[in-house]
Amino acid sequence: LYFGPAAHFWYDSMFKIFPGTGLVSTLQKSAMGQLFFGPSFTCIFFATGLWQAGQFTVGNWFQKIRQDLPGAWLAGVGFWPLVDLVSYSLIPVQYIPLFVNMCSLVWTIYLSGVANRESRSE
Repeated sequence: LYFGPAAHFWYDSMFKIFPGTGLVSTLQKSAMGQLFFGPSFTCIFFATGLWQAGQFTVGNWFQKIRQDLPGAWLAGVGFWPLVDLVSYSLIPVQYIPLFVNMCSLVWTIYLSGVANRESRSE
């Protein structure tokens, strides 16, 4: 419900801000995704997981973010730049959200595992 429209808006915006499919433009778009879209999507994903488990509180959400966002972000640095390289340089703009949604299926499986890990005691 969230990812499809958000991805469509994101990729449309990235091509307006950083037009073209050259290396510099691709690296700029990828960096923006790693700095902004990825972390915000992951935080929303964690909130949704807590809500579905009946455990959502702002405190639980912040704890989940502190505990799991750094590792998930680091894993994303190994996954999403490759997706970005292919999508920004080889896929026509109108098909990027579809391609990214297919890649997102793999990422969502990983994030589901992270989101459903029990909290470590501090």
